[in-house]
Amino acid sequence: MSEIIIPLHGLTRGGQEFDFVLDNTFLDAFSHDVVGALDCKVHFVAEQKGGWIEIRCRANGCATVECDRCLEDLVLPVDIDELFTIRFDADPQDVVDEDDNTIILREGTAEMDFAQTLYDLVCVGLPMTRVHPEGGCNPEAIARLSREDTAAKESGNTPFSGLKDLLKQSKEK
Repeated sequence: MSEIIIPLHGLTRGGQEFDFVLDNTFLDAFSHDVVGALDCKVHFVAEQKGGWIEIRCRANGCATVECDRCLEDLVLPVDIDELFTIRFDADPQDVVDEDDNTIILREGTAEMDFAQTLYDLVCVGLPMTRVHPEGGCNPEAIARLSREDTAAKESGNTPFSGLKDLLKQSKEK
């Protein structure tokens, strides 16, 4: 498993900086279902603020995903800027905090692994529809899709063909 460890003890006021690279080795710890390849630089600034710790996370780079239209590789930008607040409690399971960026850890926790958090931020930051800009898709794939769509319409065998029959049946009753 890839680790992105930030130490939580011994932090100084003014902040300490940590740099990491997210690449395909990092992705190997996760499924490649969403992101096929990754090339990002991550910069953390962790600062002790009294009874809590603030961690600023900035990541920039690119992620390669599958185009929803032509299934070819599509490179999308990754731009993350998040501020996390780390708080400590004797029994963190009992603490209710509605802020997604507040993390409650057990008192005495010495470090935190941000690998899963970063992977989640990358995935959530990707657009819902992932397609090449107009004209950027593989022309062979687009031509094939167009032919299959035309053939389905001509034969009347579309995904909605069965719905017409259901509608006729319901009107007859």
